[in-house]
Amino acid sequence: MTLNYIWVGFFLIAFVVAVVKSILGDTTLFTTITTNMFDSAKTGAEISIGLVGIMTFWLGIMKIGERAG
Repeated sequence: MTLNYIWVGFFLIAFVVAVVKSILGDTTLFTTITTNMFDSAKTGAEISIGLVGIMTFWLGIMKIGERAG
């Protein structure tokens, strides 16, 4: 439950900082946020694809082990 509050705190702090920077006139703020979000999504997808390959391999090995007894 505490971790939920920590995550909510992270998002609220990020939102407040973005609003303050926007009010102070940082014009590149939203392009930076958008670019970084897409970069993070790309990194997450690449990591997931790599993990799916490794997981498929080891699940296949375990299936062979099950059949072997």
